[in-house]
Amino acid sequence: MEVSREEAAMDRTRIVVGANGSGGSIAAVRWAAAEARLRDTDLRIVVAYQRPEGQQENAGIVHAAVAAARAVAPAIEVRGVAMPGYAVPVLLHAAEEAALLVVGDQGRGGMFGAPADSVGKQVATQARCSVVVVRGRPDCDSGPVVVGVDDDAADAVIGRAFEEAALHGAQVLAVTAGPGARGKGAEVLGADLDSRLDPWRARYRSVSAQREYIDGRPDRVMVDSCRQALLAVVGPRRHGYQGVLLGEVGSRLLRRAECPVLIAR
Repeated sequence: MEVSREEAAMDRTRIVVGANGSGGSIAAVRWAAAEARLRDTDLRIVVAYQRPEGQQENAGIVHAAVAAARAVAPAIEVRGVAMPGYAVPVLLHAAEEAALLVVGDQGRGGMFGAPADSVGKQVATQARCSVVVVRGRPDCDSGPVVVGVDDDAADAVIGRAFEEAALHGAQVLAVTAGPGARGKGAEVLGADLDSRLDPWRARYRSVSAQREYIDGRPDRVMVDSCRQALLAVVGPRRHGYQGVLLGEVGSRLLRRAECPVLIAR
């Protein structure tokens, strides 16, 4: 498969991860370091702060995060920086030229300047690059890459699921959910949606892709499908006035998924 110059340049762009010293942010740092090692790119760790008198504390957070990253990926370039300001704008600014912005599960401890559970959703809807919210099981190093496939699913999001599966040596699990996901009508719908996987199967021949049709609410079905997943990939449902809207599925995954969630751009 020939890789375009634009794709090659994106591969060399750094990964940015937010840290605040909490368990959730350390998990995000370790995940981001593993991804940087896999993608052969550098990692920047960003700590946002508002109290200038906390310089020593901030330095300690940066040092611990850098050490955690280097323990996972000693060969990559890791830089840590503490920047004044609220967490969300600081992270968005730091990730303007990044390929990926990574944050932890805020349920395990919020970042300075943002209520618990808000940072992930805000950066997911406002960042220019793809965003990963690291949450769920402590060891998400196996299982499929799960992606929802319906009439509204963007082909680029399906393609991103294949790309991630190829990178991690995993398979794709494409899930269609909703009332009437069984029967003849579902078979016709399923055949149509399944055909949308074919171009990506042809491009990523090493990736096995399975399809599942499940009765139920799409947001709950996707959460259930992610219980043993390596990664869940979702996309924006609609372009908004500033950033994007995640929809019910994306919002629920950010709260309940048992694996990291990638919001693809």
